[in-house]
Amino acid sequence: MRFDRNGVCTSPGTRAALLAALAAKPTSPVLFFSHGWNNDFADAVDLYRTFLSHLQEVLQTLPPGPAPIFVGITWPSMWLPSDSGPQMAAAGPTGQNLETECVAGELLNILPSSTDWDRFYQLVHAARLTQAEARELAGMLKPALKADRVGPDEAPASEDKIVAAMTAMQAAGGGALVRDNLDDVGTVGGTGGGRPGAAGILSYLDPRWAVRLASLYIMKDRAGTVGSNGVAALLRDIKRSTQGPLHMVGHSFGAKIMLSALAAQPAVGCHARSLLLLQPAVSHLSFAATVPGREGPGGYRGVLDRVANPIVTTYSNHDIPLHEIYHLALLRREDLGELQIAAGETAAGNPPNAYAALGGYGPRGAGQRLVNTIPGPGETIDLAGARLIGLDGSVANRIDSHGGVATSFTAWTLRSLMALP
Repeated sequence: MRFDRNGVCTSPGTRAALLAALAAKPTSPVLFFSHGWNNDFADAVDLYRTFLSHLQEVLQTLPPGPAPIFVGITWPSMWLPSDSGPQMAAAGPTGQNLETECVAGELLNILPSSTDWDRFYQLVHAARLTQAEARELAGMLKPALKADRVGPDEAPASEDKIVAAMTAMQAAGGGALVRDNLDDVGTVGGTGGGRPGAAGILSYLDPRWAVRLASLYIMKDRAGTVGSNGVAALLRDIKRSTQGPLHMVGHSFGAKIMLSALAAQPAVGCHARSLLLLQPAVSHLSFAATVPGREGPGGYRGVLDRVANPIVTTYSNHDIPLHEIYHLALLRREDLGELQIAAGETAAGNPPNAYAALGGYGPRGAGQRLVNTIPGPGETIDLAGARLIGLDGSVANRIDSHGGVATSFTAWTLRSLMALP
């Protein structure tokens, strides 16, 4: 099922065929899956095919029953037409031009008409920016950096905060950071493998990090729109067409799509049998009863009552974008930026501040149960006694990257959820 950036279904014939197939097999389980960030159609199909191949193996351990019907969606999540987005990999000059052109095309519909586009392109195509130039570019980007509607309240965008986020992201991404002394050029802030180091006092920045920051917000907002508009409507159609159990799965920003689709359903009643969030790119406080710095609960706490069985989420310290960068890219209040969340230590560690990602550190503040190692095929997963369960994939590299979610471990988790009444 294809959706455009506004959540409009662009495959009505496939939608009609799907609903007819569901009506013809009204007791078959339905697997409803959304891919995440920076996937095109081929990437999404590959993810779904690989995951389903693992799932087919572990489903053989279940008692015989109707074969599941799989529903996969695609949506325009591309950062740029390469594989460098989620990994925050540096690109050469050609990659830089491609990246900035793609994101600039998105920004044409967001930034005000008074934007000096000639100067914008001069800045984003520069080899490096001075602090003054970085602040100038940040001022142009402010209207695109909207506050996250789910996480803790964020301070208004400012040039200082955008430059600070660029600097932190560049250090975490292992980029070359140039100090005041132009003769001293080298990697100042990468410790290898994308892990963050000490950034130091920088005079020059890579403009691509401003582009990547803007792209992060664009795709995050788009996932919410696609979920609350188009996927929410498809979810209602699916529920009207079948009595079979519905099992929902979302990866990365695809988790936000599924959460937003469920949040748009009526508050009364369960709309899915299970929900599996694979390395979700949302706040780790999304389900919290209270969130520091804002009134009320986390933005997706209500979804706990819309799913019959426990919601299960994975997280891993090997997911560099979510464990090392996500909480650096958000524009947040200074008093929240240093907040430490009291919680039991896990292999992935404790959240560094109130803006940490669910897929990087696991859920907090929601009566959750954290499991230190995601179980593998044949191993027991205790799914009783908690509405929210976090499975840590850090140990033994069971989840070895942001995209490493189509495995026997995640398939076994879904199979365990499908076995629940």
